[in-house]
Order: sequence, then structure tokens, then C-alpha cells
Amino acid sequence: MKSRINYSSLKLTRSQKILVTLYELSEGTNKQIRFEDIAVNVFLNFKADFQLKGYPEHPDTGDIVHKPLYSELKKGGYVLSGNKYFSLTPKGIEYAKRLVKPATNSIEDSKNIKTFVKLTADQQKELERIKNSTAVDLYLNGKKEEILDIDFYSYLGVTVRTNKFDFLGRLTTVEEAIKAIKEKSDELYIRLRECHKFLMERFKENIEFVQKSKGGHR
Repeated sequence: MKSRINYSSLKLTRSQKILVTLYELSEGTNKQIRFEDIAVNVFLNFKADFQLKGYPEHPDTGDIVHKPLYSELKKGGYVLSGNKYFSLTPKGIEYAKRLVKPATNSIEDSKNIKTFVKLTADQQKELERIKNSTAVDLYLNGKKEEILDIDFYSYLGVTVRTNKFDFLGRLTTVEEAIKAIKEKSDELYIRLRECHKFLMERFKENIEFVQKSKGGHR
């Protein structure tokens, strides 16, 4: 597919370059893209950053692409993966849109992928999902002690079978959605923040267990 993005005008980190390449390949959707296609196309878009050491005419398909996908991007909730295929999450699509429009980017955006904390369309959707969760319903109705592990996992949008990096990605997505409403004074948003704090403290050991695991299914 011929690129319509003027990559020479973008000042991005390596992880962001991978993200916008996935955005291009998927045509801005959650379509699954093979790892090999991502590696080759990110090399074509940014040859100086993704060439095989000693062989500038060939792409590096090793950790130089693999590691950012699983570290910043997957743990950050921007991509999902399975069987060496990767796809953008709603959060990833929204962020990539910002990255390919330099005129709307802030200085912080170009410095660090983790600065994306403004309330966006995907975060609004996330908040709607959270409001309808069993955990929040129990908390708002004065039954917080009845909240179980399974309710907490549902609150995050995961299950007991979700692998480590997808779990951490969902955790980041939920935390950023809550962080985006920290200045809102509506009673519901105040209660959502209180509920989130309660859940993070109550199920702290569950989170730490995943963080310390080696990856894969728990």
C-alpha cells in the first residue's frame, strides 16, 4: 500500500514510528497485521531506525521492532496481539491519528508516548463501560465488600486467562480514563474515582502477581 503519510515531517520515538506504521497498514482500523509486515514497512518508512546492523538495505525483524511492540505499545494499551499478529486498540487508533497530524501534536506528545492522558472518544467509551460494570454497581450501592476478583477483572476488561501484557495494557487504559476525569466535579465522576482507588487497593495483590509473572497466560 502506498503511503499517504509524510513521514519526513514527523518527529517520533521508535515506538511511535511502529504505531503509525501499524495505523497505516490497518488503514486506521483494528485489522490484524502480521509482525513481519510491520517490521518490513516500518523499515521502509524509517530506514535509518530499523535497518539490520551492517546491512542497511535489509530490515531488522528482531528486538528492535519486537520489544517496543510488547513494552510501551502493548503494556500501554495501544495494541493487542496473538499468534504474531498485532492490531490497534481504540486508544491506539486515537493516538496514532494525533501522531500523523504534526500540527496538532504537543511537544510532550513527541517526547513520550505515555503523555496521552486527555479525555478522548475511546476514553469516553471506556468510562461508559466502567460505569456499567458489576464492581461499580456494587460500590455505588454500598456493597463494596461483595466485590469479587471476577468483578475486578471484568472492571478492567480482562479475564483470569488474559496474558500479562494484555492485562497491563487494560490496566493502563482504565487508569488513564480515570485520570482524565480527575478535575471533573460531577458526583458520578467523584464516585468513579473513589471506586477505582478502592479497587486498586483491594486487589493490589492480584495486580502485583501479574506484574511479577513472566508473561503468557497466568
